Amino acid sequence: MRPNRSPLVWIALIALFATQGLMSQRAIFPTWKQNYSTGELRIDRGLNADQLLASLAGLREMVAGILWVETDHYFDTGQFDAVLPLIRLVTWLNPRQVEVYSTGAWHIAYNFTDEQNRSDRRYIPLGLRLLQEGVQNNPNTYEMYHETGWMYYHKVDDDYWKAVHWFEQAVEKKDILPALKSILSNAYQRNGQLDESLNWYWTLQEEAERQYAQDSDIMSMNRRDTIERNLNNQIVRMTQRGVFGRRAGVYDQYPYDTHDPVDLNFTFSIRVVEPKVIRVTGTWGIPTTGARVRMQLFDHDYELKWEPAEDLNFDRDADRTFMQDELYTQNGRFDRKIDMSRNPNMYPFTAERYKVVFYYNPRSAPAHIQDKIGWDGEGMTDQRYLDTERRPGTRILYAEIELTRDQLLMRGDYANGYVYNSPGFVAAESDTGPEIVIPRTLRK
Repeated sequence: MRPNRSPLVWIALIALFATQGLMSQRAIFPTWKQNYSTGELRIDRGLNADQLLASLAGLREMVAGILWVETDHYFDTGQFDAVLPLIRLVTWLNPRQVEVYSTGAWHIAYNFTDEQNRSDRRYIPLGLRLLQEGVQNNPNTYEMYHETGWMYYHKVDDDYWKAVHWFEQAVEKKDILPALKSILSNAYQRNGQLDESLNWYWTLQEEAERQYAQDSDIMSMNRRDTIERNLNNQIVRMTQRGVFGRRAGVYDQYPYDTHDPVDLNFTFSIRVVEPKVIRVTGTWGIPTTGARVRMQLFDHDYELKWEPAEDLNFDRDADRTFMQDELYTQNGRFDRKIDMSRNPNMYPFTAERYKVVFYYNPRSAPAHIQDKIGWDGEGMTDQRYLDTERRPGTRILYAEIELTRDQLLMRGDYANGYVYNSPGFVAAESDTGPEIVIPRTLRK
């Protein structure tokens, strides 16, 4: 016997189908297309029918997840040569998985290190290119924009306008976490845009006030208070460092903190103590323990370009040498033994000549040091190495010398070692004793 179906049942079924169709078209499908569809990425090209069916069934994402777990295992066990191609494969299989881009770029730029925990800076352009591919494939979320900005802000620690560029795009995304918005103000400060930094803090303060009026919970209150404190701190610092005084033409009339510039009295000595092992000692007058001056050693004709190539192929400059270290200061002196002998893949030393550069930019100095030397270095001077041209508008410390391959490898006339002393350098008794040990928590 055929069951009787009430007209109401048919009407309900039809209504459910219509509702489901409407929801799919208006809500589910647009969300899927925006966040999960790979159609716009064109990675389905070249797939046969069986492969395409497997892709639609989610097999591609499953395989990508398995490979990503294996990638983490290879990194943990030090099998770095296997990491890069797997990252490339995982991002190809699942270009919507933003954590692969962010974590992969972090591994590439930070975690390929030598015996003394110095990261291989030749990989940074590859990390940046990976992040920018992540932006292209995931343009509707803040994460890739923020991660790219952070790479410029923290790891490159230069070209701060690029950090500003990426952070400005990140804060425009609706899904950005409120706590991450403040970093744009810091990037503005490093780029010398103090007014923009203040304006952004005011914008965030107004936003936080509205959120607190709506929620009145402890998190909203803490965010509001933190932003207000950061805003007040910047106004106080701009006042005490004489920014407003210079604009008003009264800088010389008041005892601003940046008056009487600190004489850095920068000197240095480089001693080749073993092949590819150097000891760097010297003095500089930053009045605090823990301040650092950047040192780089690289092929004399090598310019490490942060803007990556168009295609992401993970080919680093394998035949180039580029070493960067941060020389930790204690009692007005730095002393660091730099061993490049144990990492021939990172330091191949194939060139005949090398540049050694010492560099200090006040824009990236901690706030308590900037209180004395200012954002632009107006509170510091040096009779030998003060540079006002390489960074227009900023007074930096810059010293450069050249060494040869024979000197660094202790060959020929330099078999017994080599020593370079800068003008004004006077060796201290400690320079021949144990080196200054950098606290591990302060290493970058």
